[in-house]
Amino acid sequence: MVRRSRHYEPIGVAHVGTLLAEALGDRALVRRALGVWPAWEQAVGPQVARRARPVAMRDGVLYVNVAHPVWLQELQPMREALLHRVQKLAGASVVREIRLKVGPLPKIDEAREVREQPKAENRAPIPYEMARTIRAVPASGLRSVLLRVASKWAALPRSNE
Repeated sequence: MVRRSRHYEPIGVAHVGTLLAEALGDRALVRRALGVWPAWEQAVGPQVARRARPVAMRDGVLYVNVAHPVWLQELQPMREALLHRVQKLAGASVVREIRLKVGPLPKIDEAREVREQPKAENRAPIPYEMARTIRAVPASGLRSVLLRVASKWAALPRSNE
């Protein structure tokens, strides 16, 4: 059993990418290492991500299969907006084009399906800049409250832009 020092204080929920970026000090490196798949899911939201999934990435082109021709018809005019969202999340130089086609969707592992179900507590990964700013707060009690609030804020549903 691991013993923690009596000064141990949990700091809240944070995405592994946030922690890696903070530890390495290079957000671009971490974004490239994590890939664009999480960025795609975050950019399009869970409803679209269940029906349109990345299948390959070659020379800056993200290939996405969609479940049905109707989804292709809906997403095709939104390609530029989706591209900008993915670029914002994954890094502008990583993805330069998105190509959509009707095809078989890769299976999502069971762990990911479980994660998408609503949780008892609304918690979500905190954006990197916000987590870094909050961790700089010297008062530990205030810091833990800010981390909890930021995590709940990040979990709030967003309206489609």
